[in-house]
Amino acid sequence: MHRLLSCAVLFALVGCSSAPEKPDPTPLERITERVELDDVESTSLGGGDQTGLSPAVDGDVIAAASAGGDVYLLNAELDELWDTDIDRSIVGGAALNSSSVYVTTADAVLVALSRDNGEVRFEVALPSNSTVPPIATDSLVLVKTQIGQLLALNATTGETVWFEEAQESGVGIRGGAPMTLAGDVLFVLWESGRIVAYQADTGRILWERQVAVSRGRSPLERIVDSKGAPSVRNNLVATATRNGQVSLLDARNGQLIWSLDSDAYPGALLAFNAVTVVETDGTISAYSAQSGESLWTTEALKYRELSPPVVIADSIGVVDLEGELHLLDPADGSIIGRLDVGGDKGKVAPVAIGNGVLVQLLDGRLSRVEVVR
Repeated sequence: MHRLLSCAVLFALVGCSSAPEKPDPTPLERITERVELDDVESTSLGGGDQTGLSPAVDGDVIAAASAGGDVYLLNAELDELWDTDIDRSIVGGAALNSSSVYVTTADAVLVALSRDNGEVRFEVALPSNSTVPPIATDSLVLVKTQIGQLLALNATTGETVWFEEAQESGVGIRGGAPMTLAGDVLFVLWESGRIVAYQADTGRILWERQVAVSRGRSPLERIVDSKGAPSVRNNLVATATRNGQVSLLDARNGQLIWSLDSDAYPGALLAFNAVTVVETDGTISAYSAQSGESLWTTEALKYRELSPPVVIADSIGVVDLEGELHLLDPADGSIIGRLDVGGDKGKVAPVAIGNGVLVQLLDGRLSRVEVVR
């Protein structure tokens, strides 16, 4: 109850205050294109606010959803294999395993549909809403709720396998960062700036660490939320938060390797022997994975409301507020490729598929983009 009241007070303060005017997005400069991108296929999943919705990939099969309630199974060419209207507003994106597609709804229900034909297999009432995509394996569906609960459900029956009620403190925006499953370990960055590694099968906590400490004076300045999932690679895990820190830890035991102050709501990417951070204002910076030393910084996309960063072939990719997909050279941050995939924002991270990515925009446009070799 205390947490709910804190959030209500926060939003009231935000709503009543006169928010500063947004700076104009940095104009895009002409680039020397060193990597060519091709918008291979695109389709519309339907209108409505698609905030937070993200597709899921299993081989050459894609699961996607629209806010209006349509769930799709698509092939690699984005041709429909089936389309089911579940008659509920979808808020949590899609998850996919060998037998089912899973989505979470605005009225706090997990819906499982048959991968074969789209028929509803089961529905499970959740303790509260979930606004980040679930994660599915062939045995479990993992769900993170808005108010600090973590559930593992049987992927076939929907029965609860384990349940965790996180002891969260401080002010955060409910919903928060997507989860990351690496092997049999689930990494969850909670809204208080605490990262926890769970044994996925049992829910046992392997380790936990506070990776963000807010130092602001007002409730808004104390938010340490992130929309970027923990980035895991080579037994390391990177996190970044708003009004907090960017941190690199040992994924096996949670030991802190380095940390530095950062305001990076879109999150961080661990790749190319570096941690690349998209800051809240659109500045992009890279730090050495070994030492945390600054490698480069670019303001070429400042104020362009960037998505979380992802690896695209040998580059780093982000999507901006106009649906432009940008490729950055991980060596120096220069923009080496660009493609307009639509006219709306790309709020969620693109999803890797084959030699490219899937980009889902707020207006429901889903595109498959490939690197031309």
